Amino acid sequence: MKHHLNEALWVLAALFFALISCNDPTVIGSDLLSGDELDIQFTDTLTLNGYTIKGDSVKTYDPDVFSTDFENFPCGDFQDPVFGRTTSTIYAQLNLNTTIPSFLNGTLDSIVLILPYNADLSYGKLDETYSIEVYELDEALKDSLSYFSSNSFATKSTPIGVKDFIPKVTDSVSVVIPNKDSLVTQLQAPHLRVRLDQVFSALFFKADTSNFNTNTKFLEFFKGIQIRPVSANGGLVSFKMRNSMTGIRVYYHEDSIFRQYQFPIFTGNVVTANFTHEYEGSIAADFIGPDSPGKDSLFFLQGMAGLNFNLEIPYANQFQNIVVNRAEIILPIVNLAEDDMTYSPVRQIVISEIKSDSTLRIIDDVSIALARIGDRFSDLFGGNVTSDGEYRLNISAHFQDMVRGLVSNKMRVIVYFRAERAGRVVIAGPRNGTTPARVKLSFTRY
Repeated sequence: MKHHLNEALWVLAALFFALISCNDPTVIGSDLLSGDELDIQFTDTLTLNGYTIKGDSVKTYDPDVFSTDFENFPCGDFQDPVFGRTTSTIYAQLNLNTTIPSFLNGTLDSIVLILPYNADLSYGKLDETYSIEVYELDEALKDSLSYFSSNSFATKSTPIGVKDFIPKVTDSVSVVIPNKDSLVTQLQAPHLRVRLDQVFSALFFKADTSNFNTNTKFLEFFKGIQIRPVSANGGLVSFKMRNSMTGIRVYYHEDSIFRQYQFPIFTGNVVTANFTHEYEGSIAADFIGPDSPGKDSLFFLQGMAGLNFNLEIPYANQFQNIVVNRAEIILPIVNLAEDDMTYSPVRQIVISEIKSDSTLRIIDDVSIALARIGDRFSDLFGGNVTSDGEYRLNISAHFQDMVRGLVSNKMRVIVYFRAERAGRVVIAGPRNGTTPARVKLSFTRY
């Protein structure tokens, strides 16, 4: 990268010297000699190839909390008019709180599963009735293992909770909570409350106290929950699974004293999800794969473990003796007649190099943007939706390395933080007759 910067600085220095040496524009023009001039050129006609591919399973839990400690998980059975069917089922361990519960002298009122909404990541039509079932896990989740979106886990046969609801992802919830010898009403952040089955609740509450002495004992007794969608809908709901509100809340009383105890989800607890994507009969199906008839006219991109697309700039290394001033891949968004405007395009996309061994490496332009800009990542790299209805991806450093033959000229475009995001978008390919994808290049010969 230092080498790139040195060349760029050489170009800037030369320009600066030319400007301060000559005040007369005619003098500047007459001074340019063929052997010494700065030959700045532009092109947007580079060959660009590509096609849509099915996504691989994505990591949804990692023992290293700094790797994939996701907070937000989509849930639902999404019937998409363009992309087919997408489902997401959530699995989660719960934990003892900072104190050990004591239910021995108590009388149970209710047990409730609390799931805070993430309004920003909930996607699609949220004005419909959604239905979920909650099951008790019959298979232990191990916090020493990594889990992927292809993993699923055994549950007991009967649900311990059922809920039909219209997701009110931005509406506060009025909740009656214990306050010593009385009950008070409190307004809380938007969330879903699932009252658990009475038979299960009674057995849980009256379980031997040894099950609540240590977290190890508790996880042997109660391995966790599955949150399973049972209704087909036009969207997916996102839950904050690592929020301070999330967990199972036991409401009980001792004589006239009202109490509650929360079984939360802590940082070390496993939370994962199973994603499935079915494309048969969908519009997208006709564009998937390197041999599909329309492979380079439209690209289809999804979050979760959904569709990605590959790009190739086959003749990049034919450029010689150039400094790349800026290289951008421009990807116009396409609104299909069969689609629904409810489904907004994904907010942020990124790009990786496809190495010769088929593994992926985040390109330097993305890494630099993440390191230098932080939450203003898109200002440097791009990859967000512009006012012109397109994505612009800054690949300047990567293209310079393509020219030198240091990196592959094949790339993959994916949704940023895709395991948490349910959005999707249709993009014009390079052979789209209306608004083709293209590479826009500014360079200087030396």
